[in-house]
Amino acid sequence: MTPGAEFNTYADSIASARIFALTSPNPRLTMPPTLPSPKKPQLPPYPASLSRPLTLKLFPLDITESHLLPKSLFEAYIGRESMTGSPLAQWTHLFLSATFSKNATLNPQHDPQTAGLQLHDPLPVWYALSAAHPAWRFQYEDVRVETSGQWTRGCCIVDRRGRGVTEGTAALDEEVVGDAGGWRDSRKGNRVGWCRESLGVEMFAGVLLERVFGGGEV
Repeated sequence: MTPGAEFNTYADSIASARIFALTSPNPRLTMPPTLPSPKKPQLPPYPASLSRPLTLKLFPLDITESHLLPKSLFEAYIGRESMTGSPLAQWTHLFLSATFSKNATLNPQHDPQTAGLQLHDPLPVWYALSAAHPAWRFQYEDVRVETSGQWTRGCCIVDRRGRGVTEGTAALDEEVVGDAGGWRDSRKGNRVGWCRESLGVEMFAGVLLERVFGGGEV
């Protein structure tokens, strides 16, 4: 959406930040300040404790952009004899042809022979269908969402300076702007998992086509 923000976290950065905070042992400590507004009531604070933290797994652009449905593969698949006369193939071709064309105009730097549609939403569905497979790899970090920056709203912020987690001593009821000094405190921070590896970048397009249309392997 912007050079630093993914669409969903940009569209509602406050909602994203509140959801991310539910992964923390102390959610109220990672919530960004809610700016006062005369038109909108303040959001209620989080309870002091939760029955259990939220388990949150993200599929960021880092992983989804590499999983593509090439136009050539799609056309070859639905052009097979077994697909002839298929209402599903005809209907899908109708709207995907326009999508491939639009994608080409938005990304003229891509080779049209190898260009494809990035499978952002289908990839989490693939994980839901095969979550038990050991090939899936997730990394857990203290990920927070910037909510009020002029150029950074919606950005996901992570402390990657390589410093170890410490046992903090500051009072937890003390609010510190920006959580200065608290990003490595074991009592604070979010616990967000993000996908680093799938079952296979190259194989997903074929799996998707076979799942949707049937008719055997590509």
